[in-house]
Amino acid sequence: MAAMSSLFQERLHPGPFVILIAVIFGVLLGAILMPLSEIVSIVTALALGILFPVLLFAASPVVEVREDVVAAGPARIEVDVLGEPRILAKSDFAKILGPDIRPLDFRVVRGWISTGVEVPILDPEDPTPALVLSLRRPEDFALALKAAKTKRVREDDSSHTR
Repeated sequence: MAAMSSLFQERLHPGPFVILIAVIFGVLLGAILMPLSEIVSIVTALALGILFPVLLFAASPVVEVREDVVAAGPARIEVDVLGEPRILAKSDFAKILGPDIRPLDFRVVRGWISTGVEVPILDPEDPTPALVLSLRRPEDFALALKAAKTKRVREDDSSHTR
């Protein structure tokens, strides 16, 4: 069986400000050791100033649309049970994470990304009403999901006509 191709993929990596904070935090932790040893302090500051941003990048979740499934962090859900995505501008995104929050939604959200999508889950057996995802390119996600759903419908139609 051929590998499923990715129609959309976005790693929710931290922005420059968050990276700067991680570097500063690492350097400050190293500076705490200055009274013990200058060399240990400098080496620790350099190591942690590099390590913390690397860990932030490595721990960043990926949102991906494949031909049959949407992967959002640890979640995998078939495109067949997903509704029409709603693109969330900054103000809409703030509402859905604040006063309009629904506790049962599955969220892959990063505070440094202020736009995203809300995708209803249409499976009546699933207690999760929607996916709420932080995305820098929500329009591309919506197009990819639409393409995946269209492809699945065509495949289902062609398999029924055989």
